[in-house]
Amino acid sequence: MFGTHSRNSTPEVIGATCVTLMCVAGLALAQRPGPSRSPEDFLRDPPKPASIKGAFTLVAIGDLLYSHPMANSPDREFQKVVELIQRGDVTIGNQEGVFFDLETFKGQGYGNGLLWGEGTLAKDMKAMGVRMVSVANNHSTDWGPEGLLETCRLLDEAGIVHSGGGRTLQEARKAGILVTPKGRVALVSVASTFKPNAGANDATGEVPSRPGVSILRTRKVNLVTGDQMAMIRKLSTALASPLQPAPAPDAQEVTFGEQFYRVSDKPGLRYDMDLYDHAGLLRAVRDAKQEADLVVFTIHAHESPTGLDDDTPEPPDFLVRLFHNAVDAGADVILGGGPHSLRGVEIYKGRPVFYGMGVFFIKGEIKALQETIFRMFPDANGRPPAPKPPERSVRPGGNPASWYDGVVAVTDFDNAKAKTVRLYPLDVGNTYEPSRRGIPHLADAANARRILEALQKDSAQFGTKISIEDSAGVIRIP
Repeated sequence: MFGTHSRNSTPEVIGATCVTLMCVAGLALAQRPGPSRSPEDFLRDPPKPASIKGAFTLVAIGDLLYSHPMANSPDREFQKVVELIQRGDVTIGNQEGVFFDLETFKGQGYGNGLLWGEGTLAKDMKAMGVRMVSVANNHSTDWGPEGLLETCRLLDEAGIVHSGGGRTLQEARKAGILVTPKGRVALVSVASTFKPNAGANDATGEVPSRPGVSILRTRKVNLVTGDQMAMIRKLSTALASPLQPAPAPDAQEVTFGEQFYRVSDKPGLRYDMDLYDHAGLLRAVRDAKQEADLVVFTIHAHESPTGLDDDTPEPPDFLVRLFHNAVDAGADVILGGGPHSLRGVEIYKGRPVFYGMGVFFIKGEIKALQETIFRMFPDANGRPPAPKPPERSVRPGGNPASWYDGVVAVTDFDNAKAKTVRLYPLDVGNTYEPSRRGIPHLADAANARRILEALQKDSAQFGTKISIEDSAGVIRIP
């Protein structure tokens, strides 16, 4: 019987049996009809052109990472930002985490840090002028599928269009569509950084569907020289086992210690995208273009060229390829996010590509499970360590200063063609004063210039020119 073995079975026989079963299962899956695993299927033919009517303004903001209502705040400087984002025909942001009424919530929390917001946040965002949000990010399932689905329900109730999460993968991947007087706007959203078991699944055979978010699985590839690979092959051979046999003597790709290595002329780090996920996303963009007059694609991606979740301004290699593919499939605006820091802007085939939108709020409330609170390791003498002084920050060790530089990106269209992008720098309150910290204000002249000069530098690699005019950045699209 599968899952059992006789008392005299050897580990080698058991291992070989498992490998055989896995190979048979893999063969069966490979033969079963399924979705496309070729992104090129959705890039061969040009997409339908954008068709939004007349003068149209799209406002993009960063992460809505907050836990308590802000729309009626007496902070006049904050209200100036609200007035700015209310000027557009549509305002889009990333809803970081979930929100619901804790007293009536029926689900559970998972993980060390549970980002949570009040159940009134959907109506609060609507009052501030937000019309569309992505719900796909690494905090989407902090409270399990119940938290995600309740958040989606509250967004529906408030009249905010959302995408990136749902009861099935088909629902999570499908575009949310907002009807405006000038045309239909579609939003396709995904996360490449996510918690375990966060991905939505469609029903497969006898296995039922699973709620979750639309995910893009990536594989980190360590690029090494030939000499370095020789050492990795030698070590991998020395520690080989029946379940992980030694690599071929001339192997150019080796998996060792849960890390994947590939020979390259230029050492570094790159990411491979899962072909099914990559193709599925491009199909979602292509389908959205058939239903809408303007398509926006968003991703929540903490990956970086260093392999660390840091504030590196350069995007990882796969984002450049994915964003270009998304435009070629039909996206008219691309919004990247995740690391909470700003990244450069590219104009690709006349479409604005924002590699990192940063944050709009960074004022989230973190809840903790009992197992997180009651966790303590001994010091060098085996005793409990001395209590640490209270933190005056969102997280232990403090946040990088770059997390408090934000931007409101306003793209003006004329008969479906993007003509101008205006970047309004935000000072998101890098201070220990609770009433100010994490709340966006329009940056003063000195900070605005500092932020815009950094964006000029980070955008130059894409050939983008940003002029600074009256404390705002301006990109004119020919």
